[in-house]
Amino acid sequence: MSAPSLPTGYDVSKHVSTGRRDCLITVGFDRRRRRIPRFLVQLYYRVSTDPIEWTWIARMDHNETSALGHDVYHEGLHVDVDRQSKRPVHLKLAHSPLPSSRGDVIRRCVNYFKREAAYFIDVYEERRSPGRPPSWSDGGKPTPTFIPSQRVEEGMSREAPADADIISDEELTELLAEAEGRTPEEVERGAAEIEIAPPEEATVVDE
Repeated sequence: MSAPSLPTGYDVSKHVSTGRRDCLITVGFDRRRRRIPRFLVQLYYRVSTDPIEWTWIARMDHNETSALGHDVYHEGLHVDVDRQSKRPVHLKLAHSPLPSSRGDVIRRCVNYFKREAAYFIDVYEERRSPGRPPSWSDGGKPTPTFIPSQRVEEGMSREAPADADIISDEELTELLAEAEGRTPEEVERGAAEIEIAPPEEATVVDE
């Protein structure tokens, strides 16, 4: 099967099935003494079948090792969303407090992209506008600003198709649990406790 190339420069890089023939998820993360200091989760969309061509349409990242990185524990979860003829848009997601386990967060991000794949395809195809304009009835303004998608390090993700082995959700959970010295059950339980609002309710930043 042809698939998008894996993220490069990470200790672990894998493809994860979405349950759809036209979408795949790639996951890359580092391992440091039972911690995951950096990760990248991307949703890919198959834009052509002859020849097969993939493009990323949504991605979530965390990097606490670089001053240029996006730290979800300080800035919250956000999604960079690509569009066919317009610049990528950045969505600030409403979510419950994040657990200290980065493995739980990665697992939840993967589930989120699987659940919301149709939405991100519609935004990429420009059949709908991203997010929903926020209502600031108290006159306040959104304070967080997000790192533009261009700051996701160049070369981390190559667009060319490649043959790939696709792992299951269970296998991803096992890899994350091993990286943090935990059990798969703990990762699954922690991920399930993270609540993330639908992207329709997100705040659009830097459109």
